[in-house]
Amino acid sequence: MRRRGQTLVVFALSLLLLVLMVTMTLSIGMKAKEKMELQTLADAAAYSNAVATARAFNSISLMNRALMGHMVAMTGVESLISWSSYYRGAIHGAKNAYNIPKAVYAALVLACTTNPSTCACATKAVLDIEQTQSDLENEDKKLDGQWDGLDTAAGAEAAALQLSSIWEEQKNVYETDLDQSVIRPGLAQNIVTEARKGLAFGGTDVSALQANINRRELEGGNGCGGPGAACIRRDAGRKLHFVDAAMGSRGYAFVTGRGAGAAIQRKLKDIIPNQDTLVSVTNSGSGYFPGQSMTHSGYTIDATEVWADDHGSVSITFNRAQSPCPNRLPGVAGANAHVRSNHMADTSDEHEWTGGGKDPDAQTRHTMGVCTACPGIWPSHMDYNYNLVPDGADNFGQPKNYAVIQRDYRQRPGEGQADPWNLLFRFRFSPDRSGVQFDNRGIKLSPANGGGDISKATALSAGIAYYRRSGDARYWREPPNFLNPFWRATLVSAHVDDQGIQDVKDTLEKGPVDVDWAAEAYEALRKKGYKGW
Repeated sequence: MRRRGQTLVVFALSLLLLVLMVTMTLSIGMKAKEKMELQTLADAAAYSNAVATARAFNSISLMNRALMGHMVAMTGVESLISWSSYYRGAIHGAKNAYNIPKAVYAALVLACTTNPSTCACATKAVLDIEQTQSDLENEDKKLDGQWDGLDTAAGAEAAALQLSSIWEEQKNVYETDLDQSVIRPGLAQNIVTEARKGLAFGGTDVSALQANINRRELEGGNGCGGPGAACIRRDAGRKLHFVDAAMGSRGYAFVTGRGAGAAIQRKLKDIIPNQDTLVSVTNSGSGYFPGQSMTHSGYTIDATEVWADDHGSVSITFNRAQSPCPNRLPGVAGANAHVRSNHMADTSDEHEWTGGGKDPDAQTRHTMGVCTACPGIWPSHMDYNYNLVPDGADNFGQPKNYAVIQRDYRQRPGEGQADPWNLLFRFRFSPDRSGVQFDNRGIKLSPANGGGDISKATALSAGIAYYRRSGDARYWREPPNFLNPFWRATLVSAHVDDQGIQDVKDTLEKGPVDVDWAAEAYEALRKKGYKGW
Protein backbone atom coordinates (compact mmCIF):
# COMPACT_ATOMS: atom_id res chain seq x y z
CA MET A 1 0.00 0.00 0.00
CA ARG A 2 1.47 3.32 -1.09
CA ARG A 3 1.48 6.24 1.42
CA ARG A 4 1.26 9.81 0.01
CA GLY A 5 2.41 13.16 1.59
CA GLN A 6 5.54 11.97 3.33
CA THR A 7 7.70 14.67 1.69
CA LEU A 8 5.24 17.33 2.73
CA VAL A 9 6.36 16.97 6.34
CA VAL A 10 10.02 17.26 5.34
CA PHE A 11 9.19 20.25 3.13
CA ALA A 12 7.31 21.99 5.95
CA LEU A 13 10.21 21.48 8.36
CA SER A 14 12.69 22.66 5.73
CA LEU A 15 10.56 25.72 4.95
CA LEU A 16 10.40 26.62 8.65
CA LEU A 17 14.17 26.40 8.86
CA LEU A 18 14.57 28.44 5.69
CA VAL A 19 12.23 31.16 7.01
CA LEU A 20 14.13 31.18 10.29
CA MET A 21 17.46 31.58 8.48
CA VAL A 22 16.10 34.37 6.27
CA THR A 23 14.65 36.31 9.18
CA MET A 24 17.85 35.95 11.20
CA THR A 25 19.88 37.11 8.19
CA LEU A 26 17.61 40.09 7.75
CA SER A 27 17.77 40.79 11.48
CA ILE A 28 21.59 40.70 11.57
CA GLY A 29 21.76 42.82 8.44
CA MET A 30 19.35 45.34 9.94
CA LYS A 31 21.37 45.55 13.14
CA ALA A 32 24.60 46.06 11.20
CA LYS A 33 22.97 48.69 9.01
CA GLU A 34 21.52 50.61 11.95
CA LYS A 35 24.80 50.38 13.84
CA MET A 36 26.64 51.82 10.83
CA GLU A 37 24.02 54.57 10.55
CA LEU A 38 24.43 55.42 14.21
CA GLN A 39 28.23 55.46 14.04
CA THR A 40 28.14 57.56 10.88
CA LEU A 41 25.86 60.00 12.64
CA ALA A 42 28.25 60.20 15.61
CA ASP A 43 31.22 60.67 13.27
CA ALA A 44 29.39 63.44 11.41
CA ALA A 45 28.54 65.19 14.68
CA ALA A 46 32.09 64.94 16.09
CA TYR A 47 33.67 66.03 12.81
CA SER A 48 31.21 68.92 12.46
CA ASN A 49 32.01 70.00 16.02
CA ALA A 50 35.72 69.94 15.19
CA VAL A 51 35.13 71.90 11.98
CA ALA A 52 33.04 74.48 13.86
CA THR A 53 35.85 74.79 16.44
CA ALA A 54 38.55 75.16 13.76
CA ARG A 55 36.50 77.77 11.90
CA ALA A 56 35.85 79.69 15.12
CA PHE A 57 39.57 79.59 15.99
CA ASN A 58 40.43 80.79 12.47
CA SER A 59 37.93 83.63 12.78
CA ILE A 60 39.41 84.60 16.15
CA SER A 61 42.92 84.46 14.67
CA LEU A 62 41.94 86.63 11.70
CA MET A 63 40.36 89.17 14.03
CA ASN A 64 43.55 89.17 16.10
CA ARG A 65 45.47 89.87 12.90
CA ALA A 66 43.06 92.75 12.24
CA LEU A 67 43.66 93.98 15.79
CA MET A 68 47.41 93.94 15.22
CA GLY A 69 46.83 95.69 11.90
CA HIS A 70 45.01 98.45 13.79
CA MET A 71 47.86 98.74 16.26
CA VAL A 72 50.44 98.86 13.45
CA ALA A 73 48.35 101.55 11.73
CA MET A 74 48.22 103.39 15.05
CA THR A 75 52.02 103.44 15.27
CA GLY A 76 51.98 104.75 11.69
CA VAL A 77 49.67 107.61 12.65
CA GLU A 78 51.78 108.38 15.71
CA SER A 79 54.88 108.33 13.51
CA LEU A 80 53.28 110.80 11.11
CA ILE A 81 52.37 113.08 14.03
CA SER A 82 55.95 112.93 15.25
CA TRP A 83 57.43 113.42 11.77
CA SER A 84 55.21 116.40 10.98
CA SER A 85 56.24 117.82 14.36
CA TYR A 86 59.83 117.24 13.33
CA TYR A 87 59.29 119.71 10.49
CA ARG A 88 58.51 122.37 13.06
CA GLY A 89 61.50 121.19 15.08
CA ALA A 90 63.67 121.42 11.95
CA ILE A 91 62.55 125.05 11.46
CA HIS A 92 63.89 125.83 14.92
CA GLY A 93 66.91 123.64 14.24
CA ALA A 94 67.73 125.79 11.20
CA LYS A 95 67.16 128.92 13.28
CA ASN A 96 69.58 127.59 15.91
CA ALA A 97 72.08 126.59 13.23
CA TYR A 98 72.29 130.25 12.13
CA ASN A 99 73.34 131.14 15.69
CA ILE A 100 76.83 129.70 15.02
CA PRO A 101 77.80 132.11 12.18
CA LYS A 102 75.79 134.85 13.94
CA ALA A 103 78.03 134.51 17.01
CA VAL A 104 81.14 135.00 14.83
CA TYR A 105 79.78 138.16 13.20
CA ALA A 106 78.49 139.47 16.54
CA ALA A 107 82.00 139.12 17.93
CA LEU A 108 83.34 141.17 14.99
CA VAL A 109 80.73 143.87 15.71
CA LEU A 110 81.97 144.09 19.29
CA ALA A 111 85.52 144.49 17.92
CA CYS A 112 84.60 147.48 15.71
CA THR A 113 86.71 149.89 17.81
CA THR A 114 89.85 147.89 17.15
CA ASN A 115 89.00 146.80 13.60
CA PRO A 116 86.65 149.33 12.00
CA SER A 117 86.98 147.78 8.52
CA THR A 118 84.84 144.84 9.56
CA CYS A 119 82.18 146.77 11.40
CA ALA A 120 79.84 147.43 8.49
CA CYS A 121 79.98 143.95 6.96
CA ALA A 122 79.62 142.21 10.36
CA THR A 123 76.63 144.38 11.30
CA LYS A 124 75.01 143.66 7.92
CA ALA A 125 75.61 139.91 8.34
CA VAL A 126 74.04 139.88 11.83
CA LEU A 127 70.99 141.75 10.50
CA ASP A 128 70.65 139.35 7.55
CA ILE A 129 70.84 136.35 9.86
CA GLU A 130 68.30 137.82 12.27
CA GLN A 131 65.95 138.50 9.34
CA THR A 132 66.25 134.87 8.21
CA GLN A 133 65.66 133.68 11.76
CA SER A 134 62.60 135.92 11.93
CA ASP A 135 61.32 134.46 8.65
CA LEU A 136 61.74 130.96 10.08
CA GLU A 137 59.92 131.98 13.27
CA ASN A 138 57.06 133.49 11.25
CA GLU A 139 56.79 130.33 9.16
CA ASP A 140 56.39 128.29 12.35
CA LYS A 141 53.69 130.67 13.61
CA LYS A 142 51.80 130.43 10.32
CA LEU A 143 51.40 126.71 10.92
CA ASP A 144 49.59 127.08 14.24
CA GLY A 145 46.01 127.38 13.01
CA GLN A 146 46.10 124.60 10.45
CA TRP A 147 48.38 122.56 12.68
CA ASP A 148 45.97 122.49 15.59
CA GLY A 149 43.15 121.11 13.46
CA LEU A 150 45.26 118.44 11.83
CA ASP A 151 46.95 117.47 15.06
CA THR A 152 43.62 117.03 16.83
CA ALA A 153 42.27 114.90 13.98
CA ALA A 154 45.40 112.77 13.87
CA GLY A 155 45.29 112.17 17.63
CA ALA A 156 41.64 111.16 17.38
CA GLU A 157 42.48 108.78 14.52
CA ALA A 158 45.21 107.12 16.58
CA ALA A 159 42.85 106.74 19.55
CA ALA A 160 40.11 105.35 17.29
CA LEU A 161 42.48 102.70 15.95
CA GLN A 162 43.44 101.69 19.48
CA LEU A 163 39.80 101.61 20.58
CA SER A 164 38.76 99.49 17.59
CA SER A 165 38.86 96.37 19.74
CA ILE A 166 37.58 93.16 18.18
CA TRP A 167 36.67 91.76 21.59
CA GLU A 168 32.90 92.00 21.06
CA GLU A 169 33.13 90.31 17.66
CA GLN A 170 35.35 87.56 19.07
CA LYS A 171 32.92 87.05 21.93
CA ASN A 172 30.07 86.66 19.43
CA VAL A 173 32.05 84.03 17.54
CA TYR A 174 32.78 82.19 20.76
CA GLU A 175 29.19 82.26 21.97
CA THR A 176 27.69 81.30 18.61
CA ASP A 177 30.17 78.90 17.05
CA LEU A 178 31.57 77.31 20.19
CA ASP A 179 29.30 77.70 23.19
CA GLN A 180 25.99 77.05 21.44
CA SER A 181 27.18 74.66 18.75
CA VAL A 182 29.90 72.59 20.41
CA ILE A 183 29.81 73.06 24.19
CA ARG A 184 26.04 72.83 24.11
CA PRO A 185 24.97 70.09 21.68
CA GLY A 186 23.33 72.49 19.24
CA LEU A 187 25.15 71.39 16.10
CA ALA A 188 24.98 67.67 16.92
CA GLN A 189 21.29 67.96 17.78
CA ASN A 190 20.58 69.64 14.45
CA ILE A 191 22.32 66.78 12.66
CA VAL A 192 20.25 64.25 14.61
CA THR A 193 17.04 66.15 13.83
CA GLU A 194 17.77 65.92 10.13
CA ALA A 195 18.77 62.26 10.41
CA ARG A 196 15.54 61.43 12.25
CA LYS A 197 13.59 62.40 9.12
CA GLY A 198 15.09 59.47 7.24
CA LEU A 199 14.49 56.73 9.81
CA ALA A 200 13.09 53.52 8.33
CA PHE A 201 10.88 52.85 11.35
CA GLY A 202 8.83 55.55 13.00
CA GLY A 203 8.87 56.00 16.73
CA THR A 204 12.58 55.42 17.17
CA ASP A 205 14.13 57.98 19.49
CA VAL A 206 17.58 59.18 18.36
CA SER A 207 19.27 61.73 20.58
CA ALA A 208 22.61 63.56 20.72
CA LEU A 209 24.29 63.58 24.10
CA GLN A 210 27.58 65.20 25.02
CA ALA A 211 29.50 65.22 28.28
CA ASN A 212 31.30 68.14 29.92
CA ILE A 213 34.52 67.16 28.15
CA ASN A 214 33.74 69.55 25.31
CA ARG A 215 33.35 72.41 27.77
CA ARG A 216 36.56 71.58 29.59
CA GLU A 217 38.53 71.32 26.32
CA LEU A 218 37.40 74.75 25.10
CA GLU A 219 36.90 77.05 28.07
CA GLY A 220 40.20 78.74 28.93
CA GLY A 221 38.50 81.41 31.05
CA ASN A 222 39.61 84.96 31.78
CA GLY A 223 43.36 85.38 31.78
CA CYS A 224 43.83 81.76 30.65
CA GLY A 225 42.97 80.52 34.13
CA GLY A 226 40.80 77.65 32.88
CA PRO A 227 41.72 74.23 31.47
CA GLY A 228 40.54 74.85 27.90
CA ALA A 229 42.15 76.18 24.73
CA ALA A 230 40.29 79.47 24.18
CA CYS A 231 41.01 82.19 26.74
CA ILE A 232 38.18 84.68 26.90
CA ARG A 233 40.60 87.49 27.68
CA ARG A 234 44.36 87.42 27.60
CA ASP A 235 46.47 87.63 30.73
CA ALA A 236 47.95 91.12 31.15
CA GLY A 237 51.38 89.62 31.64
CA ARG A 238 51.15 87.44 28.53
CA LYS A 239 50.54 89.97 25.79
CA LEU A 240 54.09 90.36 24.49
CA HIS A 241 53.77 87.71 21.78
CA PHE A 242 51.02 89.88 20.28
CA VAL A 243 53.07 93.04 20.71
CA ASP A 244 56.15 91.41 19.19
CA ALA A 245 54.06 90.19 16.25
CA ALA A 246 52.76 93.72 15.71
CA MET A 247 56.28 95.16 15.92
CA GLY A 248 57.43 92.65 13.33
CA SER A 249 54.45 93.51 11.11
CA ARG A 250 55.19 97.23 10.88
CA GLY A 251 57.23 96.54 7.77
CA TYR A 252 57.13 99.92 6.03
CA ALA A 253 60.48 101.64 6.51
CA PHE A 254 58.93 105.04 7.21
CA VAL A 255 57.45 103.68 10.43
CA THR A 256 60.37 101.52 11.50
CA GLY A 257 63.37 103.54 10.33
CA ARG A 258 62.10 106.86 8.99
CA GLY A 259 65.01 108.66 7.23
CA ALA A 260 62.75 111.20 5.50
CA GLY A 261 64.83 114.35 6.00
CA ALA A 262 65.04 115.15 2.27
CA ALA A 263 61.36 116.13 2.12
CA ILE A 264 61.81 118.55 5.02
CA GLN A 265 64.98 119.91 3.41
CA ARG A 266 63.07 120.74 0.23
CA LYS A 267 60.42 122.56 2.27
CA LEU A 268 62.97 124.58 4.25
CA LYS A 269 64.70 125.72 1.06
CA ASP A 270 61.62 127.80 0.28
CA ILE A 271 62.22 129.82 3.48
CA ILE A 272 65.99 130.16 3.57
CA PRO A 273 67.47 132.75 1.14
CA ASN A 274 68.85 131.33 -2.10
CA GLN A 275 72.34 132.75 -1.39
CA ASP A 276 72.66 130.50 1.65
CA THR A 277 73.13 126.74 1.41
CA LEU A 278 70.89 124.30 3.24
CA VAL A 279 73.47 121.52 3.37
CA SER A 280 71.36 118.75 4.88
CA VAL A 281 68.46 117.77 7.11
CA THR A 282 69.04 114.37 8.67
CA ASN A 283 66.20 112.40 10.15
CA SER A 284 65.74 109.09 11.94
CA GLY A 285 62.93 107.82 14.13
CA SER A 286 60.41 105.10 14.75
CA GLY A 287 57.09 104.17 16.31
CA TYR A 288 56.84 101.40 18.91
CA PHE A 289 55.27 100.20 22.18
CA PRO A 290 57.61 100.91 25.09
CA GLY A 291 57.07 100.58 28.79
CA GLN A 292 55.89 103.46 30.89
CA SER A 293 57.93 106.69 30.48
CA MET A 294 60.69 105.02 28.45
CA THR A 295 62.29 107.10 25.70
CA HIS A 296 64.05 106.02 22.52
CA SER A 297 67.42 106.02 24.29
CA GLY A 298 66.51 103.06 26.46
CA TYR A 299 63.25 101.17 26.26
CA THR A 300 61.72 97.74 26.46
CA ILE A 301 58.73 96.55 24.46
CA ASP A 302 55.89 96.48 26.93
CA ALA A 303 52.83 98.13 25.27
CA THR A 304 52.15 100.30 28.30
CA GLU A 305 52.13 103.24 25.90
CA VAL A 306 52.80 104.07 22.27
CA TRP A 307 55.76 106.27 21.40
CA ALA A 308 56.99 107.87 18.19
CA ASP A 309 60.10 110.02 17.92
CA ASP A 310 62.23 111.81 15.35
CA HIS A 311 65.70 113.19 15.77
CA GLY A 312 68.44 114.53 13.52
CA SER A 313 70.23 117.76 12.63
CA VAL A 314 70.04 120.75 10.27
CA SER A 315 73.23 121.99 8.58
CA ILE A 316 73.45 125.39 6.81
CA THR A 317 76.14 127.60 5.33
CA PHE A 318 75.74 131.37 5.52
CA ASN A 319 77.10 132.85 2.26
CA ARG A 320 76.00 136.50 2.32
CA ALA A 321 78.74 138.33 4.26
CA GLN A 322 80.82 140.91 2.38
CA SER A 323 84.57 141.43 2.47
CA PRO A 324 86.54 141.84 4.62
CA CYS A 325 84.22 139.67 6.80
CA PRO A 326 84.43 135.91 6.28
CA ASN A 327 82.05 135.17 3.40
CA ARG A 328 81.13 131.55 4.19
CA LEU A 329 80.43 130.28 7.68
CA PRO A 330 78.77 126.91 8.48
CA GLY A 331 76.27 126.17 11.21
CA VAL A 332 74.61 123.00 12.51
CA ALA A 333 72.02 122.30 15.20
CA GLY A 334 69.97 119.37 16.40
CA ALA A 335 66.24 118.87 15.87
CA ASN A 336 63.91 116.56 17.75
CA ALA A 337 60.24 115.71 18.11
CA HIS A 338 58.27 113.03 19.92
CA VAL A 339 54.76 112.01 20.87
CA ARG A 340 53.90 109.79 23.81
CA SER A 341 50.36 108.42 24.20
CA ASN A 342 49.11 106.59 27.28
CA HIS A 343 45.84 105.21 28.51
CA MET A 344 43.31 107.63 29.97
CA ALA A 345 44.28 106.97 33.57
CA ASP A 346 47.86 108.11 32.83
CA THR A 347 48.40 111.87 32.57
CA SER A 348 51.94 111.78 31.18
CA ASP A 349 50.97 112.17 27.51
CA GLU A 350 53.44 114.37 25.64
CA HIS A 351 53.86 116.03 22.27
CA GLU A 352 56.95 118.21 21.98
CA TRP A 353 59.51 119.40 19.44
CA THR A 354 62.69 121.50 19.26
CA GLY A 355 62.31 125.19 19.96
CA GLY A 356 60.05 124.84 22.95
CA GLY A 357 57.22 123.63 20.79
CA LYS A 358 54.62 121.87 22.88
CA ASP A 359 51.11 120.64 22.25
CA PRO A 360 48.89 122.73 24.54
CA ASP A 361 46.37 119.93 24.98
CA ALA A 362 48.37 116.71 24.76
CA GLN A 363 46.32 115.01 27.49
CA THR A 364 43.19 115.28 25.35
CA ARG A 365 44.61 114.98 21.86
CA HIS A 366 47.05 112.15 22.38
CA THR A 367 45.60 109.96 25.09
CA MET A 368 44.41 106.45 24.28
CA GLY A 369 41.34 104.69 25.65
CA VAL A 370 40.62 103.14 29.01
CA CYS A 371 43.07 100.32 29.67
CA THR A 372 41.62 96.82 29.95
CA ALA A 373 44.56 95.51 31.97
CA CYS A 374 46.28 98.52 33.49
CA PRO A 375 48.72 99.88 32.82
CA GLY A 376 48.66 99.42 29.07
CA ILE A 377 47.18 100.54 25.76
CA TRP A 378 46.82 97.08 24.21
CA PRO A 379 43.11 96.28 23.65
CA SER A 380 41.44 93.20 25.03
CA HIS A 381 41.24 90.12 22.81
CA MET A 382 40.91 86.35 22.93
CA ASP A 383 44.08 84.32 23.15
CA TYR A 384 45.21 80.71 22.99
CA ASN A 385 45.91 79.17 26.39
CA TYR A 386 49.67 79.48 26.71
CA ASN A 387 49.64 77.15 29.74
CA LEU A 388 48.77 74.20 27.50
CA VAL A 389 51.28 74.75 24.70
CA PRO A 390 54.11 72.75 26.37
CA ASP A 391 51.81 69.82 27.31
CA GLY A 392 52.27 67.17 24.63
CA ALA A 393 50.25 64.64 26.65
CA ASP A 394 47.22 66.94 26.23
CA ASN A 395 47.75 67.49 22.48
CA PHE A 396 49.39 70.86 23.32
CA GLY A 397 45.94 72.08 24.29
CA GLN A 398 44.37 71.40 20.90
CA PRO A 399 40.74 70.66 21.83
CA LYS A 400 39.06 67.34 21.20
CA ASN A 401 35.31 66.90 21.36
CA TYR A 402 33.02 63.92 21.93
CA ALA A 403 29.74 63.23 20.18
CA VAL A 404 27.60 60.47 21.70
CA ILE A 405 24.51 59.42 19.72
CA GLN A 406 21.92 57.01 21.12
CA ARG A 407 19.00 55.13 19.56
CA ASP A 408 16.37 53.89 22.02
CA TYR A 409 14.69 50.80 20.61
CA ARG A 410 12.07 50.79 23.35
CA GLN A 411 10.49 53.79 21.67
CA ARG A 412 9.78 51.74 18.56
CA PRO A 413 6.17 50.49 18.26
CA GLY A 414 5.24 46.85 18.45
CA GLU A 415 5.99 46.17 22.09
CA GLY A 416 9.48 47.58 21.84
CA GLN A 417 10.78 45.51 18.95
CA ALA A 418 14.19 46.49 17.76
CA ASP A 419 13.12 45.72 14.18
CA PRO A 420 10.43 43.58 12.49
CA TRP A 421 12.80 40.67 11.90
CA ASN A 422 13.74 40.16 15.53
CA LEU A 423 11.59 37.34 16.89
CA LEU A 424 10.79 35.87 20.29
CA PHE A 425 11.55 32.13 20.25
CA ARG A 426 10.59 29.48 22.79
CA PHE A 427 12.49 26.20 22.52
CA ARG A 428 10.82 23.19 24.18
CA PHE A 429 13.25 20.32 24.37
CA SER A 430 12.71 19.33 28.02
CA PRO A 431 10.34 16.44 28.99
CA ASP A 432 8.08 18.75 30.97
CA ARG A 433 7.73 21.00 27.90
CA SER A 434 8.56 24.10 30.03
CA GLY A 435 10.96 25.30 27.34
CA VAL A 436 13.70 27.93 27.29
CA GLN A 437 12.88 31.42 26.10
CA PHE A 438 15.30 33.15 23.72
CA ASP A 439 14.55 36.83 23.16
CA ASN A 440 16.18 37.99 19.93
CA ARG A 441 14.52 41.40 19.87
CA GLY A 442 17.60 43.30 21.11
CA ILE A 443 15.82 44.87 24.07
CA LYS A 444 17.05 42.89 27.04
CA LEU A 445 19.53 40.09 27.67
CA SER A 446 18.26 36.75 28.88
CA PRO A 447 18.39 36.01 32.63
CA ALA A 448 21.18 33.52 31.93
CA ASN A 449 23.25 36.42 30.49
CA GLY A 450 22.52 38.86 33.27
CA GLY A 451 19.22 40.27 32.07
CA GLY A 452 20.78 43.66 31.28
CA ASP A 453 18.96 46.38 29.38
CA ILE A 454 20.50 46.66 25.89
CA SER A 455 17.73 48.69 24.31
CA LYS A 456 19.92 51.78 23.81
CA ALA A 457 22.35 51.49 20.92
CA THR A 458 25.20 53.90 21.60
CA ALA A 459 27.85 55.33 19.26
CA LEU A 460 30.80 57.43 20.43
CA SER A 461 33.04 59.49 18.18
CA ALA A 462 35.81 62.03 18.79
CA GLY A 463 36.98 64.95 16.69
CA ILE A 464 39.80 67.42 17.18
CA ALA A 465 40.64 70.92 16.01
CA TYR A 466 44.38 71.03 15.36
CA TYR A 467 46.88 73.63 14.20
CA ARG A 468 49.01 72.98 11.18
CA ARG A 469 50.71 75.50 8.94
CA SER A 470 51.56 73.83 5.65
CA GLY A 471 54.60 74.64 3.60
CA ASP A 472 58.21 74.66 4.73
CA ALA A 473 59.13 71.97 7.27
CA ARG A 474 60.00 74.61 9.86
CA TYR A 475 56.30 75.52 10.08
CA TRP A 476 55.62 72.18 11.76
CA ARG A 477 57.43 73.56 14.78
CA GLU A 478 55.02 76.48 15.06
CA PRO A 479 52.91 75.89 18.18
CA PRO A 480 49.13 76.30 18.27
CA ASN A 481 48.16 79.98 18.46
CA PHE A 482 45.50 82.57 17.73
CA LEU A 483 47.81 84.64 15.56
CA ASN A 484 47.47 82.72 12.29
CA PRO A 485 44.37 81.07 10.73
CA PHE A 486 45.76 77.58 10.15
CA TRP A 487 43.34 75.54 12.25
CA ARG A 488 41.96 72.30 10.76
CA ALA A 489 39.69 69.46 11.85
CA THR A 490 39.70 65.67 11.75
CA LEU A 491 38.37 62.57 13.53
CA VAL A 492 40.65 60.95 16.08
CA SER A 493 40.78 58.12 18.57
CA ALA A 494 38.59 58.67 21.60
CA HIS A 495 41.69 58.29 23.78
CA VAL A 496 43.87 60.62 21.72
CA ASP A 497 45.38 62.14 24.87
CA ASP A 498 46.22 61.01 28.39
CA GLN A 499 42.83 62.10 29.67
CA GLY A 500 40.98 60.22 26.95
CA ILE A 501 40.62 56.84 28.68
CA GLN A 502 38.99 58.35 31.75
CA ASP A 503 37.00 60.76 29.57
CA VAL A 504 35.43 57.89 27.63
CA LYS A 505 34.57 56.06 30.83
CA ASP A 506 33.01 59.16 32.37
CA THR A 507 31.09 59.92 29.19
CA LEU A 508 29.53 56.46 28.95
CA GLU A 509 28.92 55.89 32.66
CA LYS A 510 27.73 59.29 33.83
CA GLY A 511 25.17 61.88 32.86
CA PRO A 512 22.39 61.29 30.36
CA VAL A 513 24.22 58.46 28.54
CA ASP A 514 24.43 55.99 31.43
CA VAL A 515 25.43 52.79 29.60
CA ASP A 516 27.87 51.05 31.94
CA TRP A 517 28.06 48.00 29.73
CA ALA A 518 29.31 50.12 26.82
CA ALA A 519 32.08 51.54 29.00
CA GLU A 520 33.03 47.99 30.04
CA ALA A 521 33.05 46.85 26.42
CA TYR A 522 35.24 49.80 25.45
CA GLU A 523 37.69 49.07 28.24
CA ALA A 524 37.85 45.37 27.37
CA LEU A 525 38.53 46.13 23.70
CA ARG A 526 41.17 48.71 24.59
CA LYS A 527 43.01 46.30 26.87
CA LYS A 528 43.10 43.77 24.06
CA GLY A 529 44.84 46.31 21.86
CA TYR A 530 41.87 47.29 19.73
CA LYS A 531 42.60 50.68 18.15
CA GLY A 532 39.59 51.19 15.90
CA TRP A 533 38.26 54.16 17.83
